[in-house]
Amino acid sequence: MANNFDEKSLTISNANLTDVYTASNKTIVIGGVMTNTSTSAINVTLKKYDNSGTATFPVYTTMPLPSGSALKIEKIVLNTSDKVQAQSDHASGNLTVTLNLLTDVA
Repeated sequence: MANNFDEKSLTISNANLTDVYTASNKTIVIGGVMTNTSTSAINVTLKKYDNSGTATFPVYTTMPLPSGSALKIEKIVLNTSDKVQAQSDHASGNLTVTLNLLTDVA
């Protein structure tokens, strides 16, 4: 398999935990950003869902994100069917998540 670079962006429009990306093969999130698009502060959560253990692990939990600011996402290793999930505490979400990916990692 060849390594491929990819990008995934998603706008979160509610306060539910939302799947941002599900790995179809072994993947490395090589970076990313969570951006507050509202005019007020929000709290954000980022989680990794481990499909093999059916467990969720927090990356960031209820991190305050001031209006117009962004939070950098560090590297996350995903196996097949693992997920990156994001959540805002605002009813309208007001959160954009962008992931930079290295997919099909051998």
